[in-house]
Amino acid sequence: MNVMLANSAGLWALLAVPVILWIHFLQERSRRVRVSTLFLLDRVAPESVGGARFEKLRNSLPLWLQILAALMLTWVLCEPRWMKEDSRQTVVVVLDSSVSMSAFKESTRRMLEEGLKDWAKGAVRTDWHVLETDGRKKTLYAGEDWRGVLSAFDEWRPMMGTHEVEEVLLVARGLVKEAGMVVLVTDHAMEVASDVAVVSAGEKMENVGFAGGDAKVGGGGGMRWQVLVKNYGERVATRAWWVEREGLPEGRRESVILQPGQTLVLSGELPPGERRMWLRLEGDGFVWDDAMPLQLPVERVLKVDFRLGNREGEVLRKMVESLPHVAVGNGDEAMTVAEVGTMVVGNAIQVVTGGGGGEGGGRLDGAFTVAEDHGLTRGLNWMGLLTNKPRELTLTAMDEPLLWKSDRVLAMVRTEVGADGRRWRRLILNWDLAGSNAMRHPAVLVMLHRFVEEVRQGLREPWSGNFEVGQVLKVEALGTGLTIKVGDEQMAFEGRVSEEVGFFEVGLGDEILVSGAAGFADAREADFSKSEALDTAKDRQWEAALKQTEADPWMPLWVLGILGCLLGSWYRKARAVD
Repeated sequence: MNVMLANSAGLWALLAVPVILWIHFLQERSRRVRVSTLFLLDRVAPESVGGARFEKLRNSLPLWLQILAALMLTWVLCEPRWMKEDSRQTVVVVLDSSVSMSAFKESTRRMLEEGLKDWAKGAVRTDWHVLETDGRKKTLYAGEDWRGVLSAFDEWRPMMGTHEVEEVLLVARGLVKEAGMVVLVTDHAMEVASDVAVVSAGEKMENVGFAGGDAKVGGGGGMRWQVLVKNYGERVATRAWWVEREGLPEGRRESVILQPGQTLVLSGELPPGERRMWLRLEGDGFVWDDAMPLQLPVERVLKVDFRLGNREGEVLRKMVESLPHVAVGNGDEAMTVAEVGTMVVGNAIQVVTGGGGGEGGGRLDGAFTVAEDHGLTRGLNWMGLLTNKPRELTLTAMDEPLLWKSDRVLAMVRTEVGADGRRWRRLILNWDLAGSNAMRHPAVLVMLHRFVEEVRQGLREPWSGNFEVGQVLKVEALGTGLTIKVGDEQMAFEGRVSEEVGFFEVGLGDEILVSGAAGFADAREADFSKSEALDTAKDRQWEAALKQTEADPWMPLWVLGILGCLLGSWYRKARAVD
């Protein structure tokens, strides 16, 4: 059976052994005794008559009894525990998927390897599980060999920004049944549940990197770019930066000097016809923010067909035209603005006219406006919206109420399915806009903006832009089989842009629907001022091991043995003196 020491500090008791030997190396000081004759001295062995000083070690029974007592005392103080033959534990290693972990991956691996060897001593058999805090990913490893944990760690790539870890930790805690522990491997201190250990190999590090960027059409017709460069460190930093364009030599390098915590703006303009570029910084320990790809955005413009010419139409037209990327067109419109009851095909905004046609005519209704928990109304304040009493509308299973006034629907979204299988959405405003204060109420404009943006995002036209790595991207396409191409690698599109810094294309077959640049701009992950080394696994390890071990059953005999050795040493010494 394996044995473990619950109190390794008890080994300090071994220092008693050299102390005992040192005492026995000392010679006792001679005692003077007066006698009446000298013939008794003939039978006495010659002895040194010097004072207390070192001489050769004299073998004696008290010496060995005292050493034996010191060894047994050390054994008792170490609190030995014997491992049960059928002991089994579960250790779940949760890897922090934050991209900042990439700066400490080598040091984290060394720390993890040492920890795995110690954690495996907690039971005869150990079930290992490796998860990452990115809940979208599958389990990295499950088995009984701790070397498999290291192999999974070597293949693992942290690529997420700042995120919550509680949900994955809850799953990990559920895997630990009776005995074991959960270990969160990160690069900074983190508040977690009391039964979760935190292991970190992080440390404070100087870092300078790009903190964001944008591009648009400049005054000269070229690509006007602008980026932020930030010094996250505590010392003045000097970095070289330059521009790279496809098929052209590297641009001239320039230097930038940043004070601690300072952010600077770099800007410029490319010649007309240039649509992509790289901005690069001189490298440091964290490479993710040392490069910033930029692409000239091409926005989708939503064309709107207005069929309202009355006062309601004028009010609504002013509100819609104030929204970005919206234009009133004369053909090929993707959205129609018309009166409720008008036959329209496709997405639409429909309003009532003529005072609403309700019981109150054009008079304002003093009832409160109540909003549903819906994406178009969430977080908006509808107090102060003055309208007439709405018409009675019949709700169907395809309708989504947005606003209520008393027991009547004030605004709703109706969904219809076309002959080609496409889903059309219509925003119905069931009150007289011209006779209300909707033009001056911010919540109404925000709701319109959200609906128009929802329709615009659903346009099936090629477009391009700049994104953050891993950003959610909604792409409308006829059919399935969307793919994303990053460099020369092509894979299935899962609703997010590339998780690596660089350019990408989302397409269906040979058609390119979205092209863009994915850049890193998470300032929280690039700031290493709170990174520190930490290891709380020792406490959790012993708590788990105590459940798999039992105390030494011979402990009372060891205590009696210590007392016996001390009494025997004292008795033998007393007899020698007599």
